[in-house]
Formats: sequence, C-alpha cells, structure tokens
Amino acid sequence: MSELPGVPPEPVDDATSSKTRRWSLPGLSTKNKVILGIGTVVIIVIGYFILQRLLPDWWGTTMGERIDRSVTSGTVWGLFFGVIGSALPLLFALLAIFSIGKTPKNIGSWLLGVVSLLLLVPNLLTLAIVVGSGQGANAGRLQLDILGPGFRGATLIGVIVGIVIGIAVDFYLLGRRRAKRKALVANRTVDSNRK
Repeated sequence: MSELPGVPPEPVDDATSSKTRRWSLPGLSTKNKVILGIGTVVIIVIGYFILQRLLPDWWGTTMGERIDRSVTSGTVWGLFFGVIGSALPLLFALLAIFSIGKTPKNIGSWLLGVVSLLLLVPNLLTLAIVVGSGQGANAGRLQLDILGPGFRGATLIGVIVGIVIGIAVDFYLLGRRRAKRKALVANRTVDSNRK
C-alpha cells in the first residue's frame, strides 16, 4: 500500500488473498498455531513408534497363522500379495491421474489415490519385517521364519512380476488414450474440411 499523498493505493489481488485465507487457520493466534503444529508432530512421532513396534509383529503373526508352516501356502500367499500389492497400485495411480478434473473437487481422483496407497500396505509391512531392525520387525521375522516359509521370497518375486504387469497395463492404457485422441483430432479435421 502506498501512503504517499496523491498516489492511489496499490490494487489488492483478490485471488492471492483468497488463497491465503483458504489455507490459514481462522481464529487462531500464532501462538496457538505453533502449539497445534508441535502437538501434531508429537502425536505423529508417538504414533510412528507405536506402529513401528506393533504392525510388523502383527503382520508376521497373521501371515504365520495363515500359512501354518506350509511352503506351498507361503509361496501362494507371497505371490498373491506381491502381485496384487504392486500391480494394482500402479493401475489405480494412473486412473487417479486420468480422473483429475472429472469429478467435483477431484473426489474420484483422491479416492483412487487412497485405494492405491492402501493396496501398498501389505508389501510395505513385509518390507518393514525384512529390512527393519526394531523389536516388531524382529518378532515378525521370527514368526515368518517359523510359521511362514517361502512367504518373503515369494512376495519379492510377486512384487517384481506385479511391477512388470502394472507398467505393461499402464502403457497399454496410455497407448489407447493416445490413439483415441489422435482419432478424435482426425475426425475434427475431416469434419472441418467438409464444411
């Protein structure tokens, strides 16, 4: 704002001011915002350590009970979770990108993105057991060593196969989309030439 006499004030950009209002927390002082931010970070850190201890142990126990010392069962479950947990997230992520702007407030895109992330969870839990060094990872690893033979190796193979399948399907869908666009452009040019 200009405070010089005879100089009109600078115009305020309504788009910028509405964006800052939209992302700000109304009615909270800076002190309360800082307290809220610190509290959120503390809750996230505590939740991380609790989940780091509990989830790998729970996953190892659940899969160990499901597999019940059968190499065949461990291999089948590992391949299933590996393929499903890597191919479908790639597919749903691409569909989420395709659906941006097609639903009000991109709800469809957000839902597909959340589903994509949820489908990754079993593979992430298995990865946490394999590479983790905490108590939960060690307990989960012990459960899978005793009760779930073949599960971890089959999951790795399933992830590799699932990534290949997911990328192949994504390229196929991208190619079909590109072909439809070319056909649409060709039809428009033919229609415009007729007129």
